[in-house]
Amino acid sequence: MLTTGAKDNQSWDQACFEGLNLIKNKFNAEVDITDSMDGENSEPTIRKYAQSGYDLVIAASGAYSKASEKVAKEFPRTKFALITTHPGNNRNLGAVAFRSGEVGYLTGALAAIKTKSNKVGYIVGEPYPVYKEEEALFRRGVKATNPSVQASTAFLNSWVDTEKATKIATEMVASGVDVLTFNAGEAGLAALKAVSQKPGVFVIGRTKDQYEVAPGKVLTSVLQDIPNLVLNVAVLTQQGRWEGKLYKFGLKEKIYDFAPFRGSLTSQEEDTFKIIREGVTTGKINISP
Repeated sequence: MLTTGAKDNQSWDQACFEGLNLIKNKFNAEVDITDSMDGENSEPTIRKYAQSGYDLVIAASGAYSKASEKVAKEFPRTKFALITTHPGNNRNLGAVAFRSGEVGYLTGALAAIKTKSNKVGYIVGEPYPVYKEEEALFRRGVKATNPSVQASTAFLNSWVDTEKATKIATEMVASGVDVLTFNAGEAGLAALKAVSQKPGVFVIGRTKDQYEVAPGKVLTSVLQDIPNLVLNVAVLTQQGRWEGKLYKFGLKEKIYDFAPFRGSLTSQEEDTFKIIREGVTTGKINISP
């Protein structure tokens, strides 16, 4: 496995490393990780793993797409997996990703249900295709739930620029936004802490239950089971089903969930959200990109 950040950073990269350990334990596999490896310099490491006889090379970031595409052509018998939205090569390079449109739509719907100012916001880190899709579905969820609500969105082009994230979030709040959704890693967490101190402002957290960061101000958090998403790569490979394409997982497979509301919604608001969530999960509500 390759990760762009440290394997103990309590974020995406650590969660992917935990997935690697699930693979190790489930299949008694020999595993190795190269962490804190940026995309531009990753090609030699990916090639080294293939040359060393590893059956499966997991590149846990969209930043590794180009390098993985190149090395996969050189080693057709090795399986390569990206943990991001990527179409694959229909042979040995595939990808697993979250069905991110589901939570994009649902966080948009929730924000539209909760807002009093009829202005909501969404802040994301890098503009990878998976997050562009999520941002578009956030807007769709807002409008489908309440057409009079205005949605403001922003891409930071960073997961760690806390100053930029806080500035943009603060500007959104100053413009009247009273519900903000974050999907921006370390940068988003800093911004969440800052704006949740503002009166009448509520936030939706990400990856882990972030209620304790701002008790009473975090409506819920989108929970991502990243370790089991990674484990699915090895399961599909072991079953002989790794076909070099994109495999998506979401609410139905319990790879996504939402943290408890803890009284942040009225019973009527919570019932409305449950109905919308059921429609998304069963496919009654169209969340295709």
